[in-house]
Amino acid sequence: MSDQSIASSDSQATRHGLKRNLHVWEAIGLSVGAMSPALAMSFSGPGVAGLVGRGAALSFVFAGVTCCLIGYGYMLLTRKYNHAGSVYGFVGASLGPRLGVFSGWAMSLMYFVFVPASAAASGYFLAGVLQDIGWWHNADWIWLALPITLILWAFAAGLIKRSTRALLYIEATTVALILVLMVIIVVKVGQGHGLNGGTLTGSIFTLPAGVNVHALILGSVFGFLAFAGFEGAGALGEEAQNPERAIPRAIGSSVVALAVFYVACIAVQSLGFGATKAGSTAFANSGGPLFQLAGVYVGSTMRDLIELGAAFSAFGAGLGAAVAGARLIFGVARDGAPKTPLARVSERSGAPRPAVLLVMAVNVLCLVILRSLGATGLEVWQYLGTLGTLAILVGYGLVNAGATRAVLDNSLGVPRWRGILPGIAVILVGYVLYANVYPAPAAPYNLFPYILLGWLVLGALVIVFTPDLVRRVGAGLARDLDLPAGRVAAEVLPDD
Repeated sequence: MSDQSIASSDSQATRHGLKRNLHVWEAIGLSVGAMSPALAMSFSGPGVAGLVGRGAALSFVFAGVTCCLIGYGYMLLTRKYNHAGSVYGFVGASLGPRLGVFSGWAMSLMYFVFVPASAAASGYFLAGVLQDIGWWHNADWIWLALPITLILWAFAAGLIKRSTRALLYIEATTVALILVLMVIIVVKVGQGHGLNGGTLTGSIFTLPAGVNVHALILGSVFGFLAFAGFEGAGALGEEAQNPERAIPRAIGSSVVALAVFYVACIAVQSLGFGATKAGSTAFANSGGPLFQLAGVYVGSTMRDLIELGAAFSAFGAGLGAAVAGARLIFGVARDGAPKTPLARVSERSGAPRPAVLLVMAVNVLCLVILRSLGATGLEVWQYLGTLGTLAILVGYGLVNAGATRAVLDNSLGVPRWRGILPGIAVILVGYVLYANVYPAPAAPYNLFPYILLGWLVLGALVIVFTPDLVRRVGAGLARDLDLPAGRVAAEVLPDD
């Protein structure tokens, strides 16, 4: 099929074979599904409570405000640039091909570890449900995570429209159950039936004695983990209809709506366990706070339903990461190594199947290695999720630095004052990364910044010693995003 030929307006193919057949709801579905609110609210709270106590919601307030600022930077860029490589394309267009490749390298680590983290979490939750109902005693999460991986591959390899809509439906149902649980908890705590002597109190939005701002910032990493994936819709810029409106709308609406939900949900969980020292300890030590609270305040049926919903939510997170990660790899490969299989898409589905296969192969490798080391599904999610969050913060910082520059040099055609918000986002992201290095957090979390640093150094070396790759990337970005070729060439190799 030629670049110009189309079967219909709903299946128009781009010059690279991707099909422009997704509506705004598919883009919203990918962002919401990738953030996986049910999964986030099932796992994130204990880590924050261990650092901030009853003020856990404050860490989510910080993460939510910062992610709204980050999302604004994405919205500015996606109104002009549409690229399957998402961060790679946005940063390449605004800061130059070198940093575009570097940002793509950083984000690829996030996608590589988020898929196995999500598959492990999905297997962990599903194993819990099967044990609770007596169908599989002592179920091992790995035997569920591996077939879940096969299903992830099947969806990510070609059923993008159906899968993204399914993400939205599944999340909506599970979030509705969680909202019902939240209302019940607030009512019962207000009636004096709270755990650990807890009552309705506004102290959940204050820091307990002995907890400082540094602890709040460290706790916000779990908040950023909950938001990770909101940018996923950016990877569908070449597949969405009317992307200049659909993609910014998907990103903005998703991040704002879930920021409100996350803060409220963590606050209610703090109330449910009790806004006391004993309650904070119980919250921090819980292996599944939503499930535990559902069992106490409602009953086992609600507990099992939410846990099953969390399993599907984790699946959605893995699918969102696989879809976005494969398109990032495809976007870089088609520019830098167009003759490799990673630069190909399926003629039938329009999906970059070789790139999907690479993401899933790394996923299986991570799952098998970590299980052989004795890690539980919960630990796989916490460890890989934290590492991926640090990697994604690097990408977020570069995107917002690019948005700030693009506003200030009038590339986006908007008033220069709009560059203030993404500029603030860069500062906040930089501080969060610094707070994870000094003072160092407890092991093994103190190792993750250095693993990330090693990955980034390796990426920088690739860029430095492969100038031809960067030159090809610059030419590809100029072609795909209609950038001034002269400016791109100067940014690639100023001396040429």
